[in-house]
Amino acid sequence: MPIGGFIAWSALAITAYLLGNQLPSFAPFIAAAIPFPLALIIDKVRGAPGLQSESRHNPVTQLFMRFITVVGLLIPFVIIAARAADNLDILILGLAILAGMVWVPHGWGADDPAGFIHFVMRAVLCYAAYLFVPEGVRGAVIAGAAALTYVYAIVAMRKPSSAH
Repeated sequence: MPIGGFIAWSALAITAYLLGNQLPSFAPFIAAAIPFPLALIIDKVRGAPGLQSESRHNPVTQLFMRFITVVGLLIPFVIIAARAADNLDILILGLAILAGMVWVPHGWGADDPAGFIHFVMRAVLCYAAYLFVPEGVRGAVIAGAAALTYVYAIVAMRKPSSAH
């Protein structure tokens, strides 16, 4: 899944940089939502088993999927804040941070600290981008920060063969 996340958030960073204020407001939602289906496609192309029917009984998978629901229920707050501020950067920031939250319970369930570290790094980098980057490129840099954290996740996450 980190490869899908890297692709999605990198694409948003590039698109936000190129389009600036013309970026459609639905684009950050795609970046936040597409990593999971993209990961399933990547697994299929690589010949990996992907999500199987027996996966629904795996407690780590259950925790991950339930927390996606929790994050989904928090997204309207981000939408309301972005609309109230009339600022697309708030939407990108909120979605980048919320999309990173799903890694925390997954890491707990897998007994792998990489998920928590990924989330903390992502939140700090995204907040820093929002606070310190000039307005014209802020959204692109926030998305780029989210993409960058997937590089860490790709390197640090335990592979299924090494998880205990």
